[in-house]
Amino acid sequence: MAQEENSNFSPFVVRTQNIAKELVSAAGNYGIKASALDFNLLSVQTFLGTKDSKDEPEEVFGEELEKLEDESVLGDAKMEITQSYEVEIIEASKDDPFSHLALSIGANPSMTRLFASIKPGSVLKYYDGIEKDLRAFINKRKLRANMLINIWEKNLNEEIAKFTAKVRVADVLNVDKRISFEVGRSLESVETIDDELIMHYQKAEKDESEKVDHVNRGYVQGVVKNALLIEYVKPRRGVSGRNCRGEFIAPTEPTIANAPTFNVSENIEVIDTETNIQYRAKTGGYITFEGGVYDIRVEVEVTEINFKTTGSIGAGIDSDVVINVKEADPFKDAIGQGMEVEAKEINVDGNVGNNAKLKAKKIVIGGLTHQSSLIEADDVEIKIHKGTVKGKNVKIERLEQGVVEAERVEIAQAAGGKIIAKQVIIDTLASHVEIISNEIIEITHLKGEENSFTISPILYDKDKESLSGTEEESIVQKRKIRAIEEEIKDKKKTLDDNASSIVDLKKRLAHYKKSGAKMPSSFVTKFKEFQGLQQRVVILQKELKQNKDKLALIVSQCTNLQADIFKAKIINKDTYKGHNEIRFKLLEPELELYYVPKGGTGERCFMIEEDEETGEYKIVGKQEID
Repeated sequence: MAQEENSNFSPFVVRTQNIAKELVSAAGNYGIKASALDFNLLSVQTFLGTKDSKDEPEEVFGEELEKLEDESVLGDAKMEITQSYEVEIIEASKDDPFSHLALSIGANPSMTRLFASIKPGSVLKYYDGIEKDLRAFINKRKLRANMLINIWEKNLNEEIAKFTAKVRVADVLNVDKRISFEVGRSLESVETIDDELIMHYQKAEKDESEKVDHVNRGYVQGVVKNALLIEYVKPRRGVSGRNCRGEFIAPTEPTIANAPTFNVSENIEVIDTETNIQYRAKTGGYITFEGGVYDIRVEVEVTEINFKTTGSIGAGIDSDVVINVKEADPFKDAIGQGMEVEAKEINVDGNVGNNAKLKAKKIVIGGLTHQSSLIEADDVEIKIHKGTVKGKNVKIERLEQGVVEAERVEIAQAAGGKIIAKQVIIDTLASHVEIISNEIIEITHLKGEENSFTISPILYDKDKESLSGTEEESIVQKRKIRAIEEEIKDKKKTLDDNASSIVDLKKRLAHYKKSGAKMPSSFVTKFKEFQGLQQRVVILQKELKQNKDKLALIVSQCTNLQADIFKAKIINKDTYKGHNEIRFKLLEPELELYYVPKGGTGERCFMIEEDEETGEYKIVGKQEID
C-alpha cells in the first residue's frame, strides 16, 4: 500500500562531498523518491591538497580561489581539488519559482565544459532578484551532477544576465526552442594520438549501398602530380587536463604499431613534418609496390581487361597513365563486357566488348567496337566502329552502323551509321549513312544510296538545349508584344471615338476656369480619365519598344548562330547514284530546304544562298569545288 506522501519526513542538516548521494540515501530512508527532496546550500568549502601527502588539504577561499584558474595548478597531477558542502535536506516545493523551468546540466565527453540546457515548454516569470536565484538554482543542478561550484565560472554571470533579460522583456517567458549556454569550463585535455599509416591512394570503390565494387578492384591506382599517396601520422602523447569535478585527466601513452617499413623511389617526395610524414607524387602515373618499394610508373601493359583478370580500371584522364591492352585475337574481346577504363591514353590492339566504356585524352583501337560500347576522348582512332564515339578529332577506318559525334571526323569507309561533326571527311561512302554538319561534308567516292546529308546550325545536345531556351524566350516576347499592341489599339480607339467629346470638354473646362466658376466634379473626373488614357498609351508604347528590342536581340542570337551556314558545303567528288537527300536548315526564319541530287548533272558542291531580289533561300548546286 502506498505511503502518505512524505508524512514522516523531517528536514535535517548534513555535511557532505556528494549531495546527490545524500539525497538518494535520505529518500531511501524515508521510502520516498529522490525527486521529492531538495536542499538548501548553507556553506561551501574548497580544498587544495597534494596527492599521497600526509598533510591535510588547505582550504582555499576568497581571492585565493583565483589560483585554481592557473593552468600550472590544474595540470599538476599531484594537486587534488575537492569541495565539502553543508546542506539542509528539505522537501521539494511546488511553489519554487523554477518549478516549471526544465533546466538540466550537460557536459562534453571529458566533462571539462558544462552547459545549462532549457527544454522547450519551460515557463519562467520575471521577479526582482531572479538573477541571484537562478545562479543558485544552476549551482544546485551542478551539485546534483557532482560538479564543483563557484570556480571555473568566468562567463556564468554574463550568460545568466542575457537569459534573465529575455525573461524581463517577456515578463513570462515561454520557451519555444531549446536554450543552451555555458556554465563552467575547466582545463581541457588533449587526447593522445596513436600512430597511423593512411594509404590515401587506395580508394575503395563503393556503390550507394556502401557495398564494395567488385568490378572496379583498383588494379591500377592512378595518381596526379603532387597527390598525397601515403601519410604516416606520428604518435603524440596527449596533454593533461582537469574536469569540472576537479578530477585530474591523465593522458595515455600513444600506441606505436604502424611505423613505415617501406622505401620509395625518386618519383615520390618524402615530406617529414612535426606531426606526420607525407609521401607525395612527383609526377603523374600509377603507383606500384614491388620488393618493399613504392614507385610511380606511366605505362601499364595487360593482355586483356575483364572481370576475371583486372576488373575495371579507373586511373583517371589526368593521371598520365597509358594503358596498353595487347589481346589482338579477332574472336576475343580485349576489353571485356561491361568494363570501364579511364586513363590519359588507352591503346587497344583488339576488340572492345559490349557495354564497355573507355574514356581518355587519346584512344587507339586496333579491332572493332561493339554496338553498345562508348568511346570518349579528344583524339580517337578506330579500325572498325559499331558503337558510339564522342571526341574532338576522330579517325575511323571503317564505320559499320556506329554513331560518331565530334568536331572533325575522317573515315576511310562508311557503311551505315550516324555522324555529327563540324567537319566530315569520307573517302568511300556506301549506303544508309546520316551525316549532320555545320561546316563541310566531303565525299571522295560515293558507292551507295539512301544517304542523308544535312547542314544545320545546331549539332550538339548542349546547343539544342540553349536553342530550346532561346525559342521559349522568343515565344514569351512575341506574346508580350501582341498583348501590348492589342492594349494600345483598344485605348487609341477609345481616344479616337471620344475625340470630339474631349475637345468640347476642354473648352468647357477652360470657360469655367476663365470665369472663376466652380467646375462640375463629373467634368473633372472625365478629363482625368482622358489624361490617364493618354499617359497609359505613352507608357505602353515605351514598353512595346523595350520588348521589341529584346526580341530583336533574341533573333540576332539565332542569326549569329547560323551566320556561317552560308559558307557550309556539301561536296561529293563522285557522281550521285540512286536516292540521296540533301537538307539545309535555318533557325531564323525557321526553314528546312530539301533536295535530291540526280546523277549525271555534274553537281558536286551544294550550298545555301539567299536571292537578293526576292529574299528567298534556295539550295544551289555547282560543278566547281572552291
